[in-house]
Amino acid sequence: MKKYKNSVLILESIFLTFFFFGIELIFRVVENFSIFDFATLRIFFSCAFISILLEFFLSFLRKQKTRIIIQEIFLFLVTIYAFAQAGFKNFLGLYVSVGTSGQVSAVKSYIVNFLTSFPIEYYLIWIPFILYSIFVFLKKKGIKKAKFTWTSRLFTFLASLFFFFGYLFTLILPFMQNKLQLIPNKTLFLVPTNSSIAVNQFGVSIYGLIDVRHNFFPIELPSEDFEKNNQNENQLREIDDSLWLQIIKSEKNSSKNTLNRYFQSRVITQPNDYTGYFEGKNVIVIMMESINNVIENKEYFPNFSKMLEHGWYWENNYSPRNACATGDNEFSGMTSLYPINTSCTVNITPDNTYFTSIFNQFKNKGYYASSYHDLDSAYYPREIFHKNMGSEAYYDGHDLGLDFDSSNYLEWPSDVEFIELASEIFTKNTPFVSWLTTVTAHQPYDESSIYGDYYYDLFEDTDYPDTLKRYLSKAKITDDALGKLMNLLEEKDMLSDTVIVLYGDHYPYGLSNKDVALSVDYDIEDFFEIERTPFLIYNSELEPKIYKEKTFYMNILPTIANLFDLDYDPRFYMGEDLFDPNFSSRVVFQDGSWEDNIARYNAIDSSITYFDEEITYTIEEIQKINKDIYNKKAMSKLAIETNYFEYLEKKKEELQKERIEENEQINDRGISTQE
Repeated sequence: MKKYKNSVLILESIFLTFFFFGIELIFRVVENFSIFDFATLRIFFSCAFISILLEFFLSFLRKQKTRIIIQEIFLFLVTIYAFAQAGFKNFLGLYVSVGTSGQVSAVKSYIVNFLTSFPIEYYLIWIPFILYSIFVFLKKKGIKKAKFTWTSRLFTFLASLFFFFGYLFTLILPFMQNKLQLIPNKTLFLVPTNSSIAVNQFGVSIYGLIDVRHNFFPIELPSEDFEKNNQNENQLREIDDSLWLQIIKSEKNSSKNTLNRYFQSRVITQPNDYTGYFEGKNVIVIMMESINNVIENKEYFPNFSKMLEHGWYWENNYSPRNACATGDNEFSGMTSLYPINTSCTVNITPDNTYFTSIFNQFKNKGYYASSYHDLDSAYYPREIFHKNMGSEAYYDGHDLGLDFDSSNYLEWPSDVEFIELASEIFTKNTPFVSWLTTVTAHQPYDESSIYGDYYYDLFEDTDYPDTLKRYLSKAKITDDALGKLMNLLEEKDMLSDTVIVLYGDHYPYGLSNKDVALSVDYDIEDFFEIERTPFLIYNSELEPKIYKEKTFYMNILPTIANLFDLDYDPRFYMGEDLFDPNFSSRVVFQDGSWEDNIARYNAIDSSITYFDEEITYTIEEIQKINKDIYNKKAMSKLAIETNYFEYLEKKKEELQKERIEENEQINDRGISTQE
């Protein structure tokens, strides 16, 4: 009998570990993670440690029924969390964090679409919980009444320590690490800023725990020392760093000086053949809601096709989704900074200022800057962050007089009316820079709506599903708006003096992948290609050009800054000028994966696929690319969290004022001496 009492706690620890690990294992299978690698062993160690430690503490409870209820609740919470995370990744393109509250609340608006988007295989995640519930129900009466000995408790406690230290070793032992991994496991465990890699390496449950810990008790990693780049000596682009160097010398805050040294270390790109190509012209940037490359179809979208006839088009452009797909991609387009991976950036830092933003850069050259959106602040506080970006006037749908109800998620305002009303405002002041964010093509597409049905009959002869027809109908409204804009500018004799920049905020993820595949003529089997969207620079006097280089929204601002010959410092932009001779032709995705003309790197499993086996990278070259991407993302995050650009601007203004006062005092003393 004593032997039985010693073994029951051990058996229950094994059973709980088995079912807990079963949830994680099925999660890995449905998420297409590798099973046969060290990450699986690491996850098993964590499941064993947590399960055994939990059973150790539960053994002190007198009521067996209470113990069973706690075990059931524990496995239920693990299951529902894993199930929800798989759903978020499928629907939003990322695993959510505690800091991603904006996206979770947004899902409430289309909860039915979210719940119906779960692939059938995701429900397999529930199997271990169901089996455990059956197992508990069928337990023998004797086991339920068993009492635990101190010997069994000591053994389970020591076993938990064994798995705990075994887990820690998996984070640091060299042979258990992948040399090509974007972020080392030790760093990722302390600061889980990349949810995709963290979930793969640690399991969904441990990711949830370290994510909570990171958000409430963040750990600051040692700052990295960035060396000055000698390539910046004897540059053609004149930038005076004297004030900045003075700031660095006196700054005591380690985070601020890390950023100072990082930006100082970056290469200053040089003027090129396209510098000032559009100097003096007006510019309109339109971020098109949910528009992917289906808009290239000349039959259905004649106005975009007309713009292609006088535009530069990048056919390999991407708009990777972030924590808040629209808001964050708008932010990156305006600043050329990476948004914070685990947060809805514009919602948590709307008061930040950026002297480097598109509005401020053009204002410095005498442009009138304004911005427009045909909804309101239901999702993003544009009335705050647009103005803090430098927009002199922001108009939402209500300001423009559009008739809509933002609480009705089914009906969106008309982009045609939006363009017409907005253009009457921004064309009054020249030269102007205007930012317009459309909304008509937004999901849902599975229900009838005014604009989802508006051109529905146009596609009745196709074999498209109803969801795709409604999406195309909405997208055609956006195309009509482009036609309206060109006509209005032509009527005002401003078309030739205006440059229109178009890009999609993200692909229409309200459609199933199957529907998206029907709408485009390229393969979307992997998560890279589905993120493709249009990017066009149009002017009525341009000769059309098609570019094959890979690009994404991070490159918009530095490219525009060069084309209009703005007085800017390229070191502050994480993107690149598309016309720079050293342009890397590389797109970086939300999780740190990347693709260029040579290879495709998947950050989740640290694998690399080459397009031509005769042209490859060395391990050192891949590590260098990954390090550059990691630094750009990490420094963008730090700059946003510390409101770095406001700090730097104020510091420079203070030093400049002191310098002027000193010069005035010197002049005054000189005059006094002469007298």
